[in-house]
Amino acid sequence: MLAAATTAMRSTCHTLVLVLTLLLTACSGDELVGVHIKLEQDGKGTLTTRALTTPDPGRAEAATKGATFTARASLVASQGQFIRLDDVKLGGANGLRFAAKLGDDQPSVRVYVPRGPEQQWIQALVPDRETRHKMAEVYDPTGKTLEVGNMIRIEIELPGAVVASSVHPAGRGIEADRERKRAFLLLPARSVTEEGEELVWDITWR
Repeated sequence: MLAAATTAMRSTCHTLVLVLTLLLTACSGDELVGVHIKLEQDGKGTLTTRALTTPDPGRAEAATKGATFTARASLVASQGQFIRLDDVKLGGANGLRFAAKLGDDQPSVRVYVPRGPEQQWIQALVPDRETRHKMAEVYDPTGKTLEVGNMIRIEIELPGAVVASSVHPAGRGIEADRERKRAFLLLPARSVTEEGEELVWDITWR
């Protein structure tokens, strides 16, 4: 489970462990994992994370006789509340972080997205590529799905209509877009785990 290192986050978190077979589709590029933020007019909000992980044995395994289980995969969704978006940091002080400018005619949020194989915020959401391949075999034993958790989606739901959503520098498969009151950033896990310049994602709304 991914913990947001912020004193503004309430201590109580609601956690749901969801079985992959209920949540995944047969497409490898689905944005299964990521971060969703709902930002209110007063700057408070709700943070939801979805992380791909290897769970402990479940009740189905305990109820099964005559088979030895050797692989598992789950999607863990965790939710909590924050007082100030600027206080929310995933993966340490230099990890995924936010800077909100509220109260102006053109409010905005800037998101800093560091890249690299040692980034804790990435490791907290998705395992390495080899593990993702093995998890795909658990989810889809037919072999049609080659990899799961290969796309990270960061989405921010805002109190007004989004007028701009852009990211720089450009990168392979990296996409910033918007739809009504939502802005989202799509990040291929393979791209963000490579060493590179920190991404800056800018969002404005009205």
